Amino acid sequence: MMKIGMCVQTETGFMGSAPPSAQDVLALTKLSEQAGFDSVWIVDHFLYDAGAEAEALGANPPPELMGRLCGAWESLTFVAGIAAATERVEIGTLVANTGYRNPALLARMAETIDAMSNGRFICGLGAGDFESEHIFYGFPWARRISRFEEALQIIKPMLRGQSVSFDGEFYHTENASLIPKGPRPQGPPIMIGLLKGGPRMKRLVAQYADIWNCWLASTNSQPEAYGEPLDAMLAVCEKHDRDPATLERCVTPRVCPTHLRPEGFDNKPICGSVDEIADRIRGFEAMGVSHLPVWLWPNNQASVEAFAPVLEILKQ
Repeated sequence: MMKIGMCVQTETGFMGSAPPSAQDVLALTKLSEQAGFDSVWIVDHFLYDAGAEAEALGANPPPELMGRLCGAWESLTFVAGIAAATERVEIGTLVANTGYRNPALLARMAETIDAMSNGRFICGLGAGDFESEHIFYGFPWARRISRFEEALQIIKPMLRGQSVSFDGEFYHTENASLIPKGPRPQGPPIMIGLLKGGPRMKRLVAQYADIWNCWLASTNSQPEAYGEPLDAMLAVCEKHDRDPATLERCVTPRVCPTHLRPEGFDNKPICGSVDEIADRIRGFEAMGVSHLPVWLWPNNQASVEAFAPVLEILKQ
């Protein structure tokens, strides 16, 4: 049965007009667990130009969004808090930007969170998509895919229990290892998230990922939109001798379970009656998706409560 996750937004503008407090985010996380979600997910952002980055994602934002700053709570700190506040749900980053943290340190943080959650962490990784965010916080934007590839060569073997000495162009380690080790000998699974994803990023998914996340929430969230990226990823797996059956498929659509819709955007969220939403979501399962973290709009208690009947149908 396909797992259903909840993307809990820590960013301004997603829970309503007021910025979400830390207590708001934790409360929504605990409510999601009580409602029957299988997992909760946190995105990894600091501060960005909401309009410019929406355009970069392929969306058509309303004019009033251009130039608006959107801030967020730091993701991995929050994930650790969620680990302590929940008991059952898996917890994932969607996704942690390796350019924001030294990769050996990021591996240590991931293993620590896995220990705190008793083996419930999914280590979602990515190369970063928002140029404005890198500029605001002083992180390098150029050659971020090359940096990401080096980071993976450090993070994956460390999580698998190896001692890593690496001398790259961007990163260097000498006998870096994770002591103490967490509850899983192979560490938490590694998920790599893509929007469109160029040839290099798709190759890195085939070579390093346990899970591939396809983000559809910013454009077309219908199951039909998943066919093209799926075919492309299957071709890349074949090219690089990766058995596609060993790559777990994860998709993130936007779902509007209430009468509210994102204003000014021309994307295609999943909406309708409880039965209609459940039917659309089942379309992903028919395409081999095993985990579906949904981005509910708006991201609040009312949406979780409105989506709960959909969960009941999907779990029958």
